Amino acid sequence: MRRAFFRELKPYSLAGIAAALDCDIAHALNAIERLMIRGIVRFRSSSSWDGVDGTDEEGARADELYQFCFVGIVALCDWAIVVYPKYFRSRTPSEDELRQILRVIRRSESWSSIAKLVDDGERAYDRLPVLLALLDLYAEHGVYSNYVEGHELNGPGVIEWGRTIGRHLPVLTDEAPIYIDFETRKTLRDESDFITRLHRAVLTECSRELIETGIGGLLSVEEVLISEEDVDGFGDTEMLAARLERERAVQYVDWKIAVLELLERYLLGRQSAIEREDVRSIGTTSFYHVWEIACKVAFGDLLGVRLRDLGIPLAERWRKRGSETLLQIVPRPTWARAKSGGGFTACGEVDTLVPDTVTFREDIDGTRTFCIYDAKYYVPSLRGKMIGQPGLESVTKQFLYQSAYRNFVRAHDFERVVNAFLVPSCDSELRMLARVSFPEVMGTEKEPLSNFVNMWALPAAKVFDAYLDGSELNTPVWDSLWSQTDSCSLRE
Repeated sequence: MRRAFFRELKPYSLAGIAAALDCDIAHALNAIERLMIRGIVRFRSSSSWDGVDGTDEEGARADELYQFCFVGIVALCDWAIVVYPKYFRSRTPSEDELRQILRVIRRSESWSSIAKLVDDGERAYDRLPVLLALLDLYAEHGVYSNYVEGHELNGPGVIEWGRTIGRHLPVLTDEAPIYIDFETRKTLRDESDFITRLHRAVLTECSRELIETGIGGLLSVEEVLISEEDVDGFGDTEMLAARLERERAVQYVDWKIAVLELLERYLLGRQSAIEREDVRSIGTTSFYHVWEIACKVAFGDLLGVRLRDLGIPLAERWRKRGSETLLQIVPRPTWARAKSGGGFTACGEVDTLVPDTVTFREDIDGTRTFCIYDAKYYVPSLRGKMIGQPGLESVTKQFLYQSAYRNFVRAHDFERVVNAFLVPSCDSELRMLARVSFPEVMGTEKEPLSNFVNMWALPAAKVFDAYLDGSELNTPVWDSLWSQTDSCSLRE
């Protein structure tokens, strides 16, 4: 398969896509149309939403009409189309970086529940995630198999006395009869079971497909060749679906139920692929969400932790609220409805501010730092006027998050507050990009609160390593975020 690389949200012309695919304009246009149906490619747009900048390049040429609004791999005809994240501005990611990105996507997208997705048109024939989910379950649990109860003469299992007495004659003694031979219970694995054979054949076909498309290596999937049977030889799709449904009706093991559901979805998608050229993809159109999840893990988000479990001695007023989480103590707006006879009546609580990541660290000397982080999937400009930075709403909210925790911070003697936007980069070290203040509207704060929101470019590879390991970033990264943070003063 031929590989073609594209950068997420970068505007491309039809000629540029054709050159990358090494094909003529007609074939490139056909590929674009099919990818647009799947939501992988769109016409160039400057639209954006909070947390994501929707455009990538300033001053794109008029003929650059298309953008890949997707990160991942697409197998189409004899192309393996790799769409890498937009923060790789000056280079194409290495093989190791691509493997890591795909592992992160697979972890965050929870492929184990793919069989329960509703066929909503866009994902109805998304076979590649189903294929990978089947291989993942096999790697964890092995081949689907049923066990049948059998019996063995003089075996090591539990003695079946009823069967022994009915089938064997004892040796009579003065005290009691003695059975020289006895029947024992034995659990047998039915290797010839139909579903077991089907599962083996499907796994082998899935593995071969990944190898033939050339993307198995990028997905870090090991070769599974455990059957010589052809899937087509098991019967038509309707018959197989009925067999799987009957098996599911008597199955109570969760992972086996998941395998049965995935097998049915795979076989249905396989039949559709035979009838038409299939677009197979693994990836996401919301990589910003992947970045947010990774930052929460890498920075040890504490929003869902109860106050009494934070590991700090609580001030008296907060001890009474020890069962609440850091998110639950955020104040809520209070609405009151006007009454016809005058006055107002309370309307109950409404939604409030929800920070992205809140955490803190206590150093050996007892110094405490309260951190408010917002993971932003942006690629800000590096020179001149700020372009591609978080918007006014994001800036305002970040200062409001700090205000919401003002009382908690002061009551527990935090020495400083770090308030920051975290954007990804392909560099190996983190870097301070810019800072923003808003004193005329938000007012000025006194220490330990901050009058700035700093914007840091983090090495995405290190953040993703921490996420995949389920651990926090190492100490040097933490220390850099604190030691280089601006003080409360607004003076230059």
